[in-house]
Amino acid sequence: MVNTRTRVGVLKGGCSLEHEVSLRSGDGVAHALNASGYDALPITILKNGMWQIADEPPRPVFDALVKISDLRLDCIFIALHGPNGEDGRLQGLFDVLGCPYTGSGCAASALSIDKPRAKDVVSAAGVPTAPKFCVSMAHWRQHQEDIVNHTLDVMGLPVVLKSPCQGSSCGMAIPHSTHDFIRDLNEILPLDGMVMVEAFVHGLEVTCSVLDTISEEHPRALPVTEIRPAQSAYFDYYSKYTPGATAEITPAHIGATLTKRVQELSLTAHQALGCSSWSRSDFILGEDGPVWLEVNTLPGLTETSLFPQAAAVAGISYNDLIVLLTEDAIERHKRATGTDGKS
Repeated sequence: MVNTRTRVGVLKGGCSLEHEVSLRSGDGVAHALNASGYDALPITILKNGMWQIADEPPRPVFDALVKISDLRLDCIFIALHGPNGEDGRLQGLFDVLGCPYTGSGCAASALSIDKPRAKDVVSAAGVPTAPKFCVSMAHWRQHQEDIVNHTLDVMGLPVVLKSPCQGSSCGMAIPHSTHDFIRDLNEILPLDGMVMVEAFVHGLEVTCSVLDTISEEHPRALPVTEIRPAQSAYFDYYSKYTPGATAEITPAHIGATLTKRVQELSLTAHQALGCSSWSRSDFILGEDGPVWLEVNTLPGLTETSLFPQAAAVAGISYNDLIVLLTEDAIERHKRATGTDGKS
């Protein structure tokens, strides 16, 4: 029986490029919690960094944290995406405040959002990844010609350019010419001061969600989803969030053997990075098998997002999924601290 007094702060918005996506995730989470007998309190981080609790006037972060502490919430459901939400900063803050929150902890969140370092860790655990190297702002300014020549010699074109700590395909490009490579790198560099140059792998993109709650003995991989953009050359921001722009097929039509392999690699990546509660790994099915691209520790949570789609095929409704993640956060905090979970 759900305790109707269980109060959950739903943290959404944020200062990243994924602000609007986060608002949609947060609204879905709040609706599911309220429908399930919980008391969901919306907490919106505005683009200017101010925090708004429910319908109250926006306030600076420190004032907001005092208010949140006074409310003695049972849990914070983090529905943020990208930097300043998915990167461990707020997770560490809530650790200091002693407040339970959903998703992976501070260290795993920080490592997972850093694409180059996450690839190194996952590769060391035996998960295939594409070759890559990183270009800093200073190095690019001093050695642009050398970097272009190195890219052509080692990888050829096209390549994949990624801002190391962005999400939802923000700060990403696939240049097919030297001119486009220089232009795209110049555009992406200011986001993080660094760009990861990754070898392009031809193949079908798939994604695999992992559910890792302490109510189950082991983490489990959910059904694999096949991703087929209808218009874009890859699964970009438009394809992710425009209705009808992408065919998302769950379970993926890739055969039992390949499905099992993707699920195994997703579990390996999840555990190697220290993720908990849930994650979603993206892959390209290349000529030699699955190639791991990145992990999402706070995937989108609209009712049509990829993680809820996979959960639904596994027999977990959207509302049940949100409740499961919330209760997992509360129970993890209780076991870790021996407290009742309230901040």
